[in-house]
Amino acid sequence: MFAPAHPGELIKETIEELREETSNKLTLEEVAAGLEISKTLSTIINHKQSISLEMALKLAKAFNTSLDFWLRAQENYNLAQAKKK
Repeated sequence: MFAPAHPGELIKETIEELREETSNKLTLEEVAAGLEISKTLSTIINHKQSISLEMALKLAKAFNTSLDFWLRAQENYNLAQAKKK
């Protein structure tokens, strides 16, 4: 069985897919500005911060996904990390 990805990895992949689909070289700063956050996006992508409910709401809206997707991703990651201990 594989370990669930940190939500930051999912955000990174989503941004990369958007870059490919739109041929727009979005920077992390542009994405963060669109989400109305600052350094938080970078810390999440670098696996140094978890997805909060507020962040999950912003990500769901920005990436046209569900709130549950982001919350479950964080929960699955947390559970896998707890099982490692």
